[in-house]
Amino acid sequence: MPTVFPPPPLLKRAKFFLKLLWMHHFVNFYLFVRRLYRFGYYKDAPTFTLTVPQHRLSSYWVPSTVEVYLPQSYPASTSSSTVPVSSSKRYPLFFTIHGGGFNVGHPVLDAEFNRYISDAASCVVVALAYRKTPYSRWPVPVKDLTALVVELLKDERISHIYDPSKVAIGGFSAGGNLSTALSIQPELQGKIQTIVPFYPVLDFTMTTQEKLALRPKNAPPDVLRNMGDFFSFGYVPPGTDRENPSLSPFFAKAEDLPENIYLVGCEYDMLNIDSRKFYEKFGKVKKNFVFDEVKDVRHGFTHQSVERMNPKAHEKLSKITFELYDRVAAWLTDLWGSEKKEVDAPIEERRDGELGDDIVIL
Repeated sequence: MPTVFPPPPLLKRAKFFLKLLWMHHFVNFYLFVRRLYRFGYYKDAPTFTLTVPQHRLSSYWVPSTVEVYLPQSYPASTSSSTVPVSSSKRYPLFFTIHGGGFNVGHPVLDAEFNRYISDAASCVVVALAYRKTPYSRWPVPVKDLTALVVELLKDERISHIYDPSKVAIGGFSAGGNLSTALSIQPELQGKIQTIVPFYPVLDFTMTTQEKLALRPKNAPPDVLRNMGDFFSFGYVPPGTDRENPSLSPFFAKAEDLPENIYLVGCEYDMLNIDSRKFYEKFGKVKKNFVFDEVKDVRHGFTHQSVERMNPKAHEKLSKITFELYDRVAAWLTDLWGSEKKEVDAPIEERRDGELGDDIVIL
């Protein structure tokens, strides 16, 4: 029997819709203003941007411009208006998808991670965008991103710089869900060999309250406790079978998933139960599956939050975040057999400390 949730009462639906509408436009305006200046958290500008011709995508409304980060080890710098020069070496390719509850966000949210992982793992990073709720619901983002990735993989402007046998995709929160869902799409199976989801939602068959009840007893308040229901309402259309693997990747067939998986969970995150269940189901049948459960942190700890406005909390979370990024980079380096770039600077010297002045929902 399909798992279908009844729609919320009419007044609650209206309330959820207005919340999604307000948040979508407010955060989008905020991010637009911030990325005009690329300061603080946003100072890690991409090497160049790339726009896929709109007629090749599933709709003329699909965000078609992606941000491309070339590693420092790449032999020549590239301006924002040119195609990267050819290299005798083919680099691994890592697609990233930002979070934001399927409702807000922009690739700029992951600029720091994209630059860091590109240099540390010596790979080309391509940051993707997608349509958001309340204007677009599942399966629109999955279809949009699938078409976009298919086109990018054969785009002559970058096809000469990446190794097609070393393609990964990953993302944070909602982006973790989308990256896992993309890896099982028929058009991309075999073309994506690795997934790296960070604290993703992987199972929409459980309610927010059910997931909250499974957190550790000593856990602080969950950052998604008041948002989980309306994010789900915005993304999942009424009558949808929530066991569809493209919505809830927990229900995917093992043979459809890539063999290489680095899954990041957060001990105090209500979505950690998704990661635990996913690992229990697929961990023993995949040849290279790592479940990295980060202790003493909540959902979205890698990115901006009110919590980081406290200097001590910011220092602690920065240390945990970059140690995690280093583990991911080392795993990818071993997997790809590429030369690892050492990152020896102390945590406090890696960034300028301006990370904590923003509030962004993941």
